Amino acid sequence: MKRYELTRKEAGRDLSEDSGELAERIAADEYAGMSQFGVENFDISDSDTGQLGEVKSTATELQSGAKGRFRLWKDQHEKLLRADREGSARYVFVLFDVSGRPVVARLKQKKPADIGRKIGARGGWNQSGHPSGEQYKLPIDVVF
Repeated sequence: MKRYELTRKEAGRDLSEDSGELAERIAADEYAGMSQFGVENFDISDSDTGQLGEVKSTATELQSGAKGRFRLWKDQHEKLLRADREGSARYVFVLFDVSGRPVVARLKQKKPADIGRKIGARGGWNQSGHPSGEQYKLPIDVVF
Protein backbone atom coordinates (compact mmCIF):
# COMPACT_ATOMS: atom_id res chain seq x y z
CA MET A 1 0.00 0.00 0.00
CA LYS A 2 1.27 3.44 -0.91
CA ARG A 3 0.79 6.57 1.18
CA TYR A 4 0.66 10.16 -0.07
CA GLU A 5 0.51 13.22 2.18
CA LEU A 6 -1.79 15.88 0.77
CA THR A 7 -0.69 19.49 0.53
CA ARG A 8 -2.68 22.10 2.47
CA LYS A 9 -4.39 23.18 -0.77
CA GLU A 10 -5.30 19.59 -1.72
CA ALA A 11 -6.58 18.86 1.80
CA GLY A 12 -8.74 22.00 1.68
CA ARG A 13 -10.97 20.53 -1.03
CA ASP A 14 -14.22 18.75 -0.24
CA LEU A 15 -12.77 15.27 -0.63
CA SER A 16 -16.11 13.61 0.02
CA GLU A 17 -17.57 15.19 -3.14
CA ASP A 18 -14.78 16.21 -5.52
CA SER A 19 -11.92 13.76 -5.22
CA GLY A 20 -11.80 11.98 -8.60
CA GLU A 21 -9.45 14.26 -10.51
CA LEU A 22 -7.08 14.63 -7.54
CA ALA A 23 -7.08 10.85 -7.01
CA GLU A 24 -6.19 10.25 -10.68
CA ARG A 25 -3.28 12.70 -10.48
CA ILE A 26 -1.97 11.18 -7.24
CA ALA A 27 -2.25 7.64 -8.64
CA ALA A 28 -0.40 8.61 -11.84
CA ASP A 29 2.34 10.27 -9.77
CA GLU A 30 2.68 7.42 -7.27
CA TYR A 31 2.84 4.60 -9.79
CA ALA A 32 5.95 5.25 -11.86
CA GLY A 33 5.38 5.52 -15.57
CA MET A 34 1.65 6.06 -15.34
CA SER A 35 -0.07 9.03 -16.92
CA GLN A 36 -3.58 10.47 -16.82
CA PHE A 37 -3.54 10.96 -20.55
CA GLY A 38 -3.45 8.74 -23.58
CA VAL A 39 -6.02 5.96 -23.18
CA GLU A 40 -9.71 6.28 -23.84
CA ASN A 41 -12.06 4.68 -21.28
CA PHE A 42 -9.45 4.39 -18.51
CA ASP A 43 -8.13 6.88 -15.96
CA ILE A 44 -4.40 6.14 -16.08
CA SER A 45 -2.05 4.17 -18.29
CA ASP A 46 1.59 3.33 -18.86
CA SER A 47 2.50 3.83 -22.51
CA ASP A 48 5.63 1.65 -22.18
CA THR A 49 4.04 -1.43 -20.61
CA GLY A 50 0.43 -0.98 -21.72
CA GLN A 51 -0.83 -1.30 -18.14
CA LEU A 52 -4.20 0.36 -17.54
CA GLY A 53 -5.78 1.65 -14.36
CA GLU A 54 -9.26 2.64 -13.29
CA VAL A 55 -9.00 4.98 -10.30
CA LYS A 56 -11.72 4.93 -7.65
CA SER A 57 -11.68 7.26 -4.67
CA THR A 58 -13.56 8.10 -1.52
CA ALA A 59 -12.99 9.77 1.82
CA THR A 60 -13.06 7.89 5.12
CA GLU A 61 -16.00 10.08 6.12
CA LEU A 62 -18.42 11.88 3.84
CA GLN A 63 -19.76 15.35 4.53
CA SER A 64 -23.03 13.74 5.66
CA GLY A 65 -21.11 11.86 8.36
CA ALA A 66 -21.53 8.50 6.60
CA LYS A 67 -18.57 6.23 5.89
CA GLY A 68 -17.21 6.56 2.37
CA ARG A 69 -17.63 3.85 -0.28
CA PHE A 70 -16.07 3.31 -3.67
CA ARG A 71 -18.62 3.66 -6.47
CA LEU A 72 -18.02 1.10 -9.22
CA TRP A 73 -19.90 0.90 -12.50
CA LYS A 74 -20.65 -2.47 -14.11
CA ASP A 75 -19.87 -1.23 -17.64
CA GLN A 76 -16.46 0.12 -16.55
CA HIS A 77 -15.77 -3.07 -14.60
CA GLU A 78 -16.45 -5.25 -17.64
CA LYS A 79 -14.12 -3.11 -19.80
CA LEU A 80 -11.41 -3.41 -17.16
CA LEU A 81 -11.89 -7.20 -17.02
CA ARG A 82 -11.50 -7.46 -20.80
CA ALA A 83 -8.36 -5.31 -20.66
CA ASP A 84 -6.92 -7.53 -17.92
CA ARG A 85 -6.67 -10.68 -20.03
CA GLU A 86 -2.90 -10.22 -20.01
CA GLY A 87 -2.77 -9.16 -16.36
CA SER A 88 -2.27 -5.58 -17.40
CA ALA A 89 -5.25 -3.77 -15.86
CA ARG A 90 -5.96 -2.82 -12.27
CA TYR A 91 -8.27 -0.86 -10.09
CA VAL A 92 -6.38 1.78 -8.15
CA PHE A 93 -8.29 2.61 -4.97
CA VAL A 94 -7.47 5.94 -3.35
CA LEU A 95 -8.74 6.45 0.19
CA PHE A 96 -8.54 9.98 1.53
CA ASP A 97 -8.13 9.62 5.29
CA VAL A 98 -9.68 12.80 6.63
CA SER A 99 -9.71 11.64 10.25
CA GLY A 100 -6.43 13.30 11.19
CA ARG A 101 -3.85 15.85 10.21
CA PRO A 102 -2.12 15.79 7.89
CA VAL A 103 -4.73 14.38 5.52
CA VAL A 104 -3.26 11.41 3.67
CA ALA A 105 -4.25 9.35 0.67
CA ARG A 106 -3.74 5.60 0.86
CA LEU A 107 -3.47 3.79 -2.47
CA LYS A 108 -3.97 0.13 -3.21
CA GLN A 109 -4.12 -1.76 -6.50
CA LYS A 110 -6.51 -4.67 -6.97
CA LYS A 111 -7.18 -7.04 -9.85
CA PRO A 112 -10.60 -6.53 -11.45
CA ALA A 113 -11.43 -10.25 -11.18
CA ASP A 114 -10.81 -10.17 -7.42
CA ILE A 115 -13.10 -7.17 -7.05
CA GLY A 116 -15.73 -8.86 -9.23
CA ARG A 117 -15.73 -11.89 -6.91
CA LYS A 118 -16.19 -9.59 -3.89
CA ILE A 119 -19.13 -7.86 -5.57
CA GLY A 120 -20.73 -11.21 -6.45
CA ALA A 121 -20.29 -12.52 -2.92
CA ARG A 122 -21.92 -9.38 -1.54
CA GLY A 123 -25.07 -9.55 -3.67
CA GLY A 124 -24.00 -8.23 -7.07
CA TRP A 125 -24.68 -5.10 -9.08
CA ASN A 126 -27.60 -2.76 -8.36
CA GLN A 127 -29.82 -0.63 -10.55
CA SER A 128 -28.82 2.94 -9.87
CA GLY A 129 -31.24 4.99 -11.93
CA HIS A 130 -28.10 6.75 -13.18
CA PRO A 131 -27.19 7.13 -16.88
CA SER A 132 -23.96 5.19 -16.18
CA GLY A 133 -26.00 2.05 -15.49
CA GLU A 134 -25.66 -0.59 -12.81
CA GLN A 135 -23.37 0.21 -9.91
CA TYR A 136 -21.92 -1.23 -6.73
CA LYS A 137 -20.89 0.81 -3.70
CA LEU A 138 -17.89 -1.07 -2.34
CA PRO A 139 -17.21 -0.53 1.37
CA ILE A 140 -13.75 0.72 2.32
CA ASP A 141 -12.99 -2.33 4.48
CA VAL A 142 -13.34 -4.68 1.49
CA VAL A 143 -10.31 -2.98 -0.11
CA PHE A 144 -8.30 -1.73 2.85
